[in-house]
Order: sequence, then structure tokens, then C-alpha cells
Amino acid sequence: MENNDWTFATLAEVWEYRNGAIVAGGDRLDAMPEPERQRSLADVNAWVRSQVAKCDDGALATVAFWMVEDIYKSFFRGFVWTPGVHDYIAATAPVVVEELSRRGFTLNYVVDATQPDDNLAVMLEYLPGVFQAAGLAVVGPQFVAVEFLKREEGHPPANMAAIQRYRDEGHALANELITQWHQERRSSAYFNLDRDDDLPGLSLDAALSRDGVPGMIIVFRELPPAEGSVAEFRPPEGLVMPPGMPGRAAN
Repeated sequence: MENNDWTFATLAEVWEYRNGAIVAGGDRLDAMPEPERQRSLADVNAWVRSQVAKCDDGALATVAFWMVEDIYKSFFRGFVWTPGVHDYIAATAPVVVEELSRRGFTLNYVVDATQPDDNLAVMLEYLPGVFQAAGLAVVGPQFVAVEFLKREEGHPPANMAAIQRYRDEGHALANELITQWHQERRSSAYFNLDRDDDLPGLSLDAALSRDGVPGMIIVFRELPPAEGSVAEFRPPEGLVMPPGMPGRAAN
């Protein structure tokens, strides 16, 4: 791809995690002078918009599935949160979310992941901004717990064990927010990023409560984001999916 060319072979390549498309796009933007950067953002946005408009409902749901999955997987593969990466995601991913909404669909990405403390600290700091840039409302028990700790201590927790003090309160408030967003039909990402300890797992009933509701597209990941691993895809009943996307079955 030339520096001023923002076309791709397929929509999936816009966020393809295996070749680092998001970071590469961000690096290109950060290397440009401001006028060229703004033209490039407009160009990539227009290209994604033109391709999304050509998708039928099943193809659009499939694009949304791979988009959130690739954004998440990219986070674990040399990801850097730069202005260019933010702008690249913000110029592309919300186009898909907005088109889903226009057609009466809501995207709900749910991740259930146990993490060692080093990973957890980075995820709690950066994941909300990444998925907010993608056009999703973002919440999770541990995100809420961190906000409680910031309010109490005046700074982010230095020790991840501290978030367990507000684990139950964070879970309750996260569930309250996700329930509200479901009712408002807002596309969202719910992350349960628990510490790797002996506490029982938190319930995901609220996060997954809209399964089977007309227009609700659920993408549920409980596997580590290793290459080749795929989340469970739960499109609405009756939506005709492209070959290789087997309806409501897990991939």
C-alpha cells in the first residue's frame, strides 16, 4: 500500500491482527504532516464507509465480529497506544458500529479473561480507550474497581491486589451499566478481567442477558487471545450468515 493509498483487499484487512494492520496504520498516520494526516483519515473513513454500505446484514455482522476480535487480539501483539493508532481505530471501527445501529442491530462484545497482574495493569489502563475509540461503550468490574481506588487514593493502584477490595461493588455497578446500555440498545464491550487467584468467578449473566433478543449480536470470548482462537459468535436468529460463519454455533 502506498503512503496515500487507503484501500484494502477486504474489509477484514483494515484491522487484521496477524499483520499488525492497526499499529501499521497508526504509524503511517503519525509519520504524516497534519494536512496529509487529515486527508488520509478522511480517505480511510470513506473507503470503509463505501465497503460497509455494500454489505448485507449477515456480512455486516460478520465484519463486526472479526473487527472486535482483531482489535482485541492486536492488543497482545506489539500494540502501542499512540495518537495515530487511536485515530486509525476511530476513523474505521465506528463506521461499522454506526451502520449496525442504523439497521437496527446492537453489538455486544463480552470478554471473560483471567490475567496475571502484569497483564492486568496494562489492560485496565489502555483497553477502555481502545474500544471507546472503536465506538463502543466500555465497562467491566475491574475498570469500575480501579475508578473507586483512584477516588479513594488519588492515583491508580500500584498493586493489582488492591482492586479486590472493590471487586463486588465494581461487579454490581458494571452490571447496572451494561443492563442500562442493553435497554438503550447501545453497542458495548464488557470486560471481566479477573486476577489469577482463588476467588470464585464473577457471573456474566447481565453481560449476556440479551442473548436471543432480536437485533442483538453477541461476541463472547473466554479463550486466551492466541492466534487461531476464535470467540463464540451469537448473531440474531434468522440472520443469514456468509459461508464459514455457522449461525449461533461456536466457531
